[in-house]
Amino acid sequence: MSDRIQELEFLVDTGNPCAIIVDSMTMQSLRWRDSVITDSDFGILEGGWLRIAIPELALDVRTLGYANDSIVNVGKRSHPEFAGLVGLPFLRMVEYGGDGGWFWIRSSADG
Repeated sequence: MSDRIQELEFLVDTGNPCAIIVDSMTMQSLRWRDSVITDSDFGILEGGWLRIAIPELALDVRTLGYANDSIVNVGKRSHPEFAGLVGLPFLRMVEYGGDGGWFWIRSSADG
């Protein structure tokens, strides 16, 4: 894989108002366009446009994401291989559901 294509695993956080949050190194590697820097309870969020492609879901989009190492490190407490978080804006691009024991995601009926 080139450094511009990475297969990553994410923690789903329905309370997260950002489509995707990654660490700063991943953002530098995958960002195709800069965006705004904003502040959060966890510190600075470095904005950047990212391409998310999930062929199994017929999903290929460019979306605004953010980088914050502190947030990613909190997510890694759940599982050390998580590369970050996906939030509600990402989930609105697909169909999803589940409960405390399981979670599913599939391509949107619209898509």
